[in-house]
Order: sequence, then C-alpha cells, then structure tokens
Amino acid sequence: MQLRDYQQACLDAILLSYRRGRRRVLVSLPTGTGKTVVFSRFPGFFGMKRRLLVLAHREELLEQAAAKFRAADPSASVAIEQAARRSAGERVVVASVPSLRGARLKALDPSDFYLVVVDEAHHAIADSYRAIFEHLGLFDPGTPRLLVGFTATPRRGDGQSLGEVFEEITFSRSLEEMIGLGHLAPIGGWRVYSEVDIGGVKVRHGDFIESQLGRAVNVAVRNELLVSSYVKLGAARKCLVFCADVAHAQAVAAVFSASGIAAEAVWGDMPKADRAAALERFRSGAGRVLTNCNLLTEGFDEPTVDCILMARPTKSLLLYAQMVGRGTRLAPGKQDLLVIDVVDNARQHSLAGLHQLFDLPEGFELRGASAFAAAEELRRIGRELPWVDLSRVTSASDLGLVAERVDLFRLDPPVEIRGATSLCWLPAAGGGYRLPVGPGEQVLLRPSLVTPWELLRVDRQGRESTALPVRARAPEQAITVADRIVGQRFAERLKLLRRDAAWRDKPATEKQLHLLQRRGLRFPSGLTRGQADRLIAYAPAPRTSPRAPRSR
Repeated sequence: MQLRDYQQACLDAILLSYRRGRRRVLVSLPTGTGKTVVFSRFPGFFGMKRRLLVLAHREELLEQAAAKFRAADPSASVAIEQAARRSAGERVVVASVPSLRGARLKALDPSDFYLVVVDEAHHAIADSYRAIFEHLGLFDPGTPRLLVGFTATPRRGDGQSLGEVFEEITFSRSLEEMIGLGHLAPIGGWRVYSEVDIGGVKVRHGDFIESQLGRAVNVAVRNELLVSSYVKLGAARKCLVFCADVAHAQAVAAVFSASGIAAEAVWGDMPKADRAAALERFRSGAGRVLTNCNLLTEGFDEPTVDCILMARPTKSLLLYAQMVGRGTRLAPGKQDLLVIDVVDNARQHSLAGLHQLFDLPEGFELRGASAFAAAEELRRIGRELPWVDLSRVTSASDLGLVAERVDLFRLDPPVEIRGATSLCWLPAAGGGYRLPVGPGEQVLLRPSLVTPWELLRVDRQGRESTALPVRARAPEQAITVADRIVGQRFAERLKLLRRDAAWRDKPATEKQLHLLQRRGLRFPSGLTRGQADRLIAYAPAPRTSPRAPRSR
C-alpha cells in the first residue's frame, strides 16, 4: 500500500524527534486516517534489528494491528501475546496490556526491544501501562529505546495530562484538516432535544456515572424519540447508535425492531459467536441499525456507516470524538456522515458535541449542514469582519446574515473564564483564548495534548515563541495562571489591557477610523476606541507596493 503524504511526513517527524533526543513521543491522527498503517511501517523504515512491541487493550485492536504488519510485510514474523497466545521470539509482538503483567511481563527481555508502540495512547497514563514502560526502561535517562503513542482523540476526558508519559507531540493532524484534504467523509449534524433531565446525574473521572446515566435516559418516550429522529433525518442510512449502558442498548434496539427497522444490540459480555453474527449482518446490510454501549468506540472498522445516533450524552470530548470517528471513513457511494445528537436537559453540565470538534460556538445549530463548511465560513468571517463576536452566531443560517448584524461585538471574555480574568481575552480559532497585547501581537492560551494548556506569544508576522506549559486543568484556572504571566511580561501595558480601562469606552479616534478604512474593513457606526483597537489588532496589515529605486 502506497503511503499518503501525511503518513510519510509522520514517519519522518518521528525519526527527527528521535535524532533530537526525544524518546517518548505522541502522534495524533483522526480515526480512519491510517495510524495503524503508519506504525506497521516502523520495522522497515527504522531498519530495526531488534524487536518491536505494540500495546493495545482490546482484542479487536490486537487483531487489526497484527493484520496490518502482515500486509505491510508478508514475510514478517508477528505474534499476539494475549491469554493462551504467546510470543516466541517473533520480530513483532502485539500484546494485550491486561495480559502483560507479573511473570509474563518479566519474561520480556527489555534489551530485545528497540521500539514500543501504544495504540489508543490516551490510556497510557494508567498504572498497567506504566508498569510495562518501567519494566522496559522507557523512563531511564539516555535510553536508546523509543516509545511512540498514537491517539485519534484530542484529550482525556478527566483532564489528566498525557505529558505524564510523553515528552512532546511530534506529529498531529485534526479531523477538520483530514476532511478538508478529502481523506475523511464530510460531517453534517442535527440536534434533537428531549425533555429528559440528566442534571442530577453524578460525574466521576470527567464523565457521567454510567449506571445513573442509564437509569435517567432509558425511558420509553426518549427511546421512541430516537427512532422517530432516525426515520425523519437518517432513514435508509446505516446507523450506529451509542447508548448509556447494556440495558439501554437492548431497549433501543427493541424499539427500532418494533417499528419495522432491522436493528440489533451488541455488548461486551455477549457470546462471541452471537456478536460476530450480529456484526456480520450489519456489515452485509441485512441490519440497518446497530446499538451498543462502550463496545464499538475503539477497534470497530466499518466504512459504510454513514449515520451516528448519539443516544448517550457525554461530557468527554475524547469519547465523543471516538464515537463520531466510527463513521468518518470513506467508502464507495458514501457521500457524508450524518451525526444526530440527542440533547437532554443537562442544567449545569456541559455536553460534548460537534461544536467542540469543529470549534463552532456552543449551541450552534447545523440543522443538517456540513460542520466543516460552517467552520470554514466562520473563519472567513473572522478574517474579514474581526469585530464580530462569533461565539454569538447561533446557526448555519446566520452565517449569510452575520455581516449585517451590528450587535455582535466582542465585548467580554467567554463566559467560562469571565469571572476569572480582568483582561480582554477572546476565543481563539482551534480552541483556547487569545489576548491582544499590541498592534498585531497577541498572547495565546491553547489546549495541548501533552500538558493541559500552553501559553505562547505570537508576533506581527505570525511567529510563535516557545510555548510555556500551563498545568492547570479547568479553563478558569489556566486563565488565572496566564494572567499572572502576562502581568509579569507586560507590566508596563497591563492597565491598558484591562477590559475596564477607561479609554475603551471613548469614541474611536479619526486616526483609528482612517486606518480601518485604509484596510478596507467594514465596521458598524458608533465604534468605540476599544472596539476599534481590537479590530485593528486582528485586521491584516495593508500590503505595500515595492518602492521604485532612487535615480542616481
């Protein structure tokens, strides 16, 4: 199989990181873009003389990885280390993390292995993984061994940092980038609102407690809403339904079946033969709808899936991205993926959704439109009309009218950090926050895979300074740390950066208005000095024509 450009670039980036002395690196590639293909090329690419170990936690992932290594090199010796299956000196060992412990782990000689791969690397901070890393000496100073983690998801749901294991992100591509390049299916979305109240469901490790969530959402009226929403919005599509628990998955499948739609449920403790038969019926098209709970989020590969029904609300963007990823692969005749989100009354809970994956305003209604196209249009508006507060755009249909809306100024920081800062932080493209600190200059606080947040300065030419890690988890804690650092670095400007600075409310100066006009920017009447300053800070500078040479 010919590697795609970004897959080759990923291999090159890993090698470059190794030569720079990094020994524990992370790769982030969305589901469906071939991360298993990338690490199946490691033996040949690195010219390995010693063995390679791949760690995964599910049987499906073990089988997929072993198959990719054999496809990349049919002569390669590959073994699976799990339960009764044992390795015996094979060049590639694909091992189950739950099986690799005690005497079985000690039997692996660290000196035999040069390279260790972790599939679904967001699990890598668990004690079971760390025990393997310690045994292999991956944390030893000066170790020649290399650990490469692969993940398709942006961050852990519980806020823990992958920087506890990995030193850097050596290569990353976003879901949006891969859709734009044509490697993944476009995604359209609908929100369907239910009357079910999940505000009282408790949270543990960053997401709802499964047993409580199952009791809250597994009710007849909501289950019937799932079926009617599918019939109205996604009928004839091959649909995966993600449910809260096993009982919920079984109940939802029963409601679909009672409505005349071929549907089945699968779950972890289901007899393997029965589960395999149900999956095969779904793949063949004999079944149109397949419900599950925590079974098909990882390791399930069926490219013809073109509808995802989110019957399980989640606070975890990691889990949400995994579920969406089950439908993003390309397939002949497949035009797009439709995601139907069921939104319950969550009260104080903030739920993950497509808006986070594509950096859309919270509450943004796609109503079936492409999330990628909406995000592209928002970015265009942000470039051409930087005075618009895009967080207040509520739907795809608003995008064509936003230039006429004069009430959309960015006046305050986003609501989640508003009480924690006195400075004029704004939402940043791709997530996080930005603070103008001078003409064309800004400070950027953005999420990171290795540390929860990182802080950096961007100059007028768009050049970024070295990022400082910010280890606070919650946005309001991170912004407090950022404010302290800004106060130290820009002490002489701090009064001017405050959002209550008196100068901001004065009328815009003639010089400001003239500069805006020169740059060809539309802006509303009644502009204040603070608004004009903010607009100038984000507007592109006018291009200057090269001067004619002086005559001598």
